[in-house]
Amino acid sequence: MRHSHFITICFLLTSLLFSCSKVSHNGKLDGRWRMKECYSKASKEDTHYTQYSNKMESSIFWSFHLNILQITSSSLLNGHSNNTMCRFVYEGDRLSITNVYINFRDKDSLATDPNTTTFVPLGIRGNASNYHIKRLTSSEMILCSDMDSLIFYQLH
Repeated sequence: MRHSHFITICFLLTSLLFSCSKVSHNGKLDGRWRMKECYSKASKEDTHYTQYSNKMESSIFWSFHLNILQITSSSLLNGHSNNTMCRFVYEGDRLSITNVYINFRDKDSLATDPNTTTFVPLGIRGNASNYHIKRLTSSEMILCSDMDSLIFYQLH
């Protein structure tokens, strides 16, 4: 009798662990991050980031959960929305934003132009971006792309 209870309990615990398919695997990346600073290059060929912008007044927040990135800002994009949704892939020291959507009240609109400058104030060039994660702790994140270095701090 005890043996059957033990097997039942083990089965239930195993089922519980494997049934949670919506568990995030992003580790320290998950959460809400506020953009503090952005350093940019004049061109991809430049070796140093020479242009500085303080992003604190813009109130730009990146929120990661599962494979969705929600970006909010105090400024409207194209005069329509201050909410942007993205799909992303996080692997080790790499972060790739694969799809960018402008969020409207009644729909989401996929950005399809790889040369759009709409998202540059948010730290995204075109309709997708790839970043090398230079630093990721429980309180600070630094993302570097070919053109920008973005510095964030996490809101707790």
